[in-house]
Amino acid sequence: MNEFKLLAPKTYPFIVFFLAILLMWFVGKDSQSAKPFQLPSIIEERYSCVAGASAPDEKLTVYVSSEPVARSLADMLCTQPVIKRQYHQVHAYWRGGDTAVMRFVGKGLGDLVNVKDNLVHAFDAENTYGYQRLASYARYQTYLIALKEKPIISREYLLGRRIGLLDYPTSRSGHIVPKNLLRELGLSEDQVTIVYSHSHDDLRRLLASGEVDMISSYWSDTDAARFSKNYIQPIGAEHISGTSWYMKMEKRNTDLFCTLQNSLENLAEQQTSTYFSQLEFSAGCPAQIAGR
Repeated sequence: MNEFKLLAPKTYPFIVFFLAILLMWFVGKDSQSAKPFQLPSIIEERYSCVAGASAPDEKLTVYVSSEPVARSLADMLCTQPVIKRQYHQVHAYWRGGDTAVMRFVGKGLGDLVNVKDNLVHAFDAENTYGYQRLASYARYQTYLIALKEKPIISREYLLGRRIGLLDYPTSRSGHIVPKNLLRELGLSEDQVTIVYSHSHDDLRRLLASGEVDMISSYWSDTDAARFSKNYIQPIGAEHISGTSWYMKMEKRNTDLFCTLQNSLENLAEQQTSTYFSQLEFSAGCPAQIAGR
């Protein structure tokens, strides 16, 4: 008993320390029993409509970089009898950038996609996933577009300017051509202020709001409502090949091929944009559609 009384004061701190460690272990164990941490998923920019087929898993996936085009096309497709028979829903995505192209074309997740021909070829998507060209947009010119004056192509003029570009390196008018121009003029990226955006529409928003001095993009007739054609400056090659519409045709689904071509033609007729209103159609449909 006397020995216990002598030892107790010495062992007491160790007992307290042990109990504290044990308590921390239990608290940690409880916290670890919760659901494991997961990285938040990327917000999808998507619009969906119901077509009609009873099978819920039958979805037609559309990818195009323009939100207005994506929404209009989806609504149009959901009314088509062939789409109603074959698909339950139409999902239209418009998130831009190389990540989206990799997902919808490189992995073959898109049933109807609007992309550059060279990207389809790079992924060998025609052989791997059976992508077939439906139609192509006309060639176009790249411009520096400003709000209050016509840009000058010179090192002195562009030095220190705020220039809006697209944030994906495969875009010719929004990235490749203006970057080449800066290199040719001997301007590094720390000698100009580059403001990156995810779409041509957002580039125009940046310019209209005064957040940039100019943007690099194509010119459309609809731009005249907000900007002056006197304040655009052509840069780069005179004609850049436009994007093309491809469908994933794993089977000889001619009805779907023709319906998609018809829908794209109707969509082009509704567009006020010069670029989206000019389509050249590929052969592959019966006589009533082919040869337009």
